[in-house]
Amino acid sequence: MRNLFWTCTLALVCTPLASAQDFAALQAIINENIPATLQMVPELGRKPPTQESIDASKAVYEAAAKIYALPDLTAEDQQRVLQREAAALMVLAYADSQTYFPKLTLISDELEKRGLPKIVKETEKHVLGIGGTLVTNTGNGSTTIGNVEPLAERMIMYAEQFPGAESLQIIDIFLQRIRSMNNAAHRDRRLALAAPIFQKYYQKINHSARALALEPDIMRATLPGQPMFITGVDINGQDLDWQSLNDKVVLLQFWGTWCAHCKEEMPELVALYEKYHDAGLEIIGVNTGVKGDDVNKVKQFLDTQSFGGKRIPWTILHEGLGQSKNNTTMTKIYGIDELPVLILVGRNGKVLNLHPLPATLDNLIGDATSIFATVELTEEEKKQRDEAIKKQHEAIDEQIKKDLSL
Repeated sequence: MRNLFWTCTLALVCTPLASAQDFAALQAIINENIPATLQMVPELGRKPPTQESIDASKAVYEAAAKIYALPDLTAEDQQRVLQREAAALMVLAYADSQTYFPKLTLISDELEKRGLPKIVKETEKHVLGIGGTLVTNTGNGSTTIGNVEPLAERMIMYAEQFPGAESLQIIDIFLQRIRSMNNAAHRDRRLALAAPIFQKYYQKINHSARALALEPDIMRATLPGQPMFITGVDINGQDLDWQSLNDKVVLLQFWGTWCAHCKEEMPELVALYEKYHDAGLEIIGVNTGVKGDDVNKVKQFLDTQSFGGKRIPWTILHEGLGQSKNNTTMTKIYGIDELPVLILVGRNGKVLNLHPLPATLDNLIGDATSIFATVELTEEEKKQRDEAIKKQHEAIDEQIKKDLSL
């Protein structure tokens, strides 16, 4: 019994001593490695972490995890270790985002709860930078953010907590990263979610120039399921009769004579036109009028080029003529700045597909022109539809006049 008593007494005394010794040993590991970690932090985002900094950061991170498991850890010790762990995770998240980025977001949230604004600002800046890279990556890598909308909202929270040029620059870089994506469909799906969030924030802080600059992106990216404003002037100077498109399935092709991909898809478009025109398909070609594509050059192209031995049979609009005539152009309204762009509009005037793949057009148009897709409208419904389209045209004309102070 006496031996058992001394065994229990020694256990009670030695456990705190062992904990203190463990804490000191782990703290020594952190102190030894944190300089190499901190030395790398200012360079993050501009250059990849060095192997030395990665090794040091792993040592800091692993030691911190073991310290948290120790009993009787004071709040002051926890906070000190947490700050060093945050620095280590910044480095590790750039080196291996799949493993460490979720941990970085969690520690950033924990730092904010503890009221440490200085390190929160630095940590969250890297959360947003890495998160923007992951969201705009077209691969299948998963993140704790998951998609663009929560990240955009997190950027706004950061900007509201730390207002200034640096916060606006984080948003600018993120938007530029999205806009530079090679896949237009992926780009616009992300812009449809993020751009309205940023525009609302810009309006809130009275930054009207930035809010207005996002309007074309929003108009284009949010087109699916919405009515499209179809207007323009053809190469003979005649206004497009948009009412002639009622109850038609319309495929818009924005193109240029200099655009190789535009010309590559034209033979298939000619074949689709011949196949589905009698079923209600209309194709509208929209020459953007850039890179020397004046009206004469476009006419010469149409007169001399054939596709499968056939000329282009549909109406060709010219945005240069439209701009000189009334300043109302689809390329300006919808921010069309890269070619080619295809947009498929259904019989009810709403966009069915933005950036459809050429290989899918046959099925998409076949479904849209099918008798099962026909939208039967009463005379009153047709009248309401025409009035709505007319008001849409008038509203956009008024907005353009206001923007241009005409």
